[in-house]
Amino acid sequence: AYQHFIAGLPLDTVIGEFEFYWNLTLRKSQADRMLNRLAQDWLPEFDALCQLLAVSAVVYADETSWSINSVWAFLSQRARITVFGCRKDGETLAVLLKKDHFQGILVSDDASVYQGFSRAQKCWAHLLRKAIRLTLLKPDRPKYRTFLESLLEIYREGKAIAEDRRLSEAGRRARVKPLIEAICDCTGDRFVDETKPIDDVEKDFFNLTHEIVRLLGVDELFTFVIHPEAEGTNNISERQLRDPAKDRVTGQTNKTARGARRRT
Repeated sequence: AYQHFIAGLPLDTVIGEFEFYWNLTLRKSQADRMLNRLAQDWLPEFDALCQLLAVSAVVYADETSWSINSVWAFLSQRARITVFGCRKDGETLAVLLKKDHFQGILVSDDASVYQGFSRAQKCWAHLLRKAIRLTLLKPDRPKYRTFLESLLEIYREGKAIAEDRRLSEAGRRARVKPLIEAICDCTGDRFVDETKPIDDVEKDFFNLTHEIVRLLGVDELFTFVIHPEAEGTNNISERQLRDPAKDRVTGQTNKTARGARRRT
């Protein structure tokens, strides 16, 4: 299981290693049955990890496409699970992390499936990447660079406040108020401007400013400042999906729902 799923070796190669190094002859059908048996035996441990996630203070989540539907990663301080071949929808999320039961902080991107949690932090890296993209597509428009620099400064200031252990929660909340004002300043012109965007890039800028204002309205921008146990990005869950993403590119993915469940 380790050689095949973690090291990423083809099953035929693993069988060849066993025979070469340990003189252990193993048919592919036998190896397949053993892996299926392990998947069944480890199901209680998987359920226990899901229960640990449900009572965690902070959970990081992310997903990417897979040969069958999607692959979803959930991480906390004490549990990490990667679910292959699942649908990216509320029904799947309800099985792994119920919104009504989870009382911690969910750190994720701004996908609609993650909306509705009582406490959440939306990933600043995703917002900054969108702002960077604007400057690369239209370097002749200085307002995009000014907008990006303002967002970077706000995020850096937020990180500095979160890392200042001298501050109490009340002190951090007080320090967040100027950050909120700064967000309003850098998004205000485009947010209140009802002029129709002149092209797709300007439309993306329009959508980004509205996304940021909406996240500000539901208190999902500066949770990481008030509660420094959470990070401002979900990069840790993106890293968890790096190897599955490589497998997808190279075609080393599951072709059946049963295989995806076994890999999970």
